[in-house]
Amino acid sequence: MRKQDADQDEPMVIGSATELMFPATRRSFVRTLLAGGTVVMLPSVFGACERREITVPGFDPDTDGPDPVKGVSFDLRSDVGIFRLVHANEQLEAAFYTAVVSSAAFSSFTAEEREIFVDLRDTEVVHREFVRTALGSQALPDLRGSINMTTLNSILSSKASIIAAARMFENMGVAALNGAGKYLQDARNLLIAGKFVSVEARHAAALRDIAPPAGVNANTAFAGDDIIDNTGRDVKLEAGAVVARVAATNLLLPGTLASPAISNGPTATQGVATPDFFPANP
Repeated sequence: MRKQDADQDEPMVIGSATELMFPATRRSFVRTLLAGGTVVMLPSVFGACERREITVPGFDPDTDGPDPVKGVSFDLRSDVGIFRLVHANEQLEAAFYTAVVSSAAFSSFTAEEREIFVDLRDTEVVHREFVRTALGSQALPDLRGSINMTTLNSILSSKASIIAAARMFENMGVAALNGAGKYLQDARNLLIAGKFVSVEARHAAALRDIAPPAGVNANTAFAGDDIIDNTGRDVKLEAGAVVARVAATNLLLPGTLASPAISNGPTATQGVATPDFFPANP
């Protein structure tokens, strides 16, 4: 039996959320998903209690993609609500990188760049499915059918626009998780968020290393003064600013996000909002 057939026939069982933090498990997870196999995750960290099976077949937005969704909103009064917003970001990143590695422009990338972007795709697929599986019935619907293909195709038209968009997505992922951390009430969820943000920050550093923004010193771009200010603060965004930046990308069709998209903000006992800090040119 071929390895791919085995991946399709035998479900992969994840016993705890932290298992997906190990490289060997992540690689098996990605292979299973790309082969159209099934992943089973036992009771999750985020609060959903049921055993849930997921299958992720190949996706073609013109034929067998999910239907567009409308009116997505976020109630941030719980860890579940906060991770729903994380799930939205991870879905967009995974969709973006999946499209990048299949695009015509991808052939113009160097071998090193292609390797980085394939790794980015695989990691963001893991993040997306990790959060979706952990949230269970409270996960967001599949947003791939709500991708604005006009916007996506415009981004995919050149190597420069792809890398610029990738830098923006990774920095937004870092900023969103940095902003959310103080509101998380379960230490296990804070640990998961911390691991996620560490990975996203490494992605951002790698992208800035291979293609620094205009005017940024290539030798220090991975952690330049344009992303860490003179008080040592890293990028951070509160949830409202994250939603605004997601909307501003125009990568989601109009109406996908509710207006307002945040139905309830974090309560005072969760934490206190602080000023946003985000680079003008990530």
